[in-house]
Amino acid sequence: MLGWPPEGRASGEATVEHPKDEVPTVRVMLYDPNQVFSASIRPLLHRRGDLPIEARSAKALAAADAQVDCCLVALEAVSRNRVLTDCKRPVFLITDREDGSVLRKAVSVSAAGIANTHILPSELLRAIDAGLASPPYYDPQLLRAALQPAPLLGDQDALELAHHLTPREDDVLRRIVRGEPTSHMADQMGVSVSTVRSHVQNVLGKLGVNSRLAAIAFAINYGIDTVREKHPQLS
Repeated sequence: MLGWPPEGRASGEATVEHPKDEVPTVRVMLYDPNQVFSASIRPLLHRRGDLPIEARSAKALAAADAQVDCCLVALEAVSRNRVLTDCKRPVFLITDREDGSVLRKAVSVSAAGIANTHILPSELLRAIDAGLASPPYYDPQLLRAALQPAPLLGDQDALELAHHLTPREDDVLRRIVRGEPTSHMADQMGVSVSTVRSHVQNVLGKLGVNSRLAAIAFAINYGIDTVREKHPQLS
């Protein structure tokens, strides 16, 4: 089963006891009119007890209600971001593109994750589970592409750059990784939009990157969250 709690089964909620070997079905809406990934992943969903539901049109995604737990969407099949941002269920994007620019769309629509179809269907299923359980999930190959043409740093060099972030800048970086827009950051942090923009520019400068997309790639590629748990902040 998908390794995350769908609506009504969040962590800490009371759950209904099921007989042994009977597991609640997770309902997955698939939108893939060109059959880029659905033909290979649909049997895997069936095999482990999930219920794939075919979306007849992109508009069906926005109409997905409580009868759907999540949506798997072929990125190239959706031309307008509004369709994805209006979707009330978690959205995981699938793409056959290999350039890092596709991450920008995933971030802009606050997708639970994005993966490339170059991986095996079983690995794709694990990637989707990871994105839905602890969003966001970004395909490692797409992250590497997003870092180019800048050369990859060694882990220690990346650590030293990250340790120069102040606590507020570290918070901003985490929000960037979550795909939060500037106005939302300002509201949540209790500061002005211009102050947030200033923090963002400081983060980019200290990490040596030139865009939010590259900052996301940097943070995930070098495991900044894990590293900061083991090493105290230097500034």
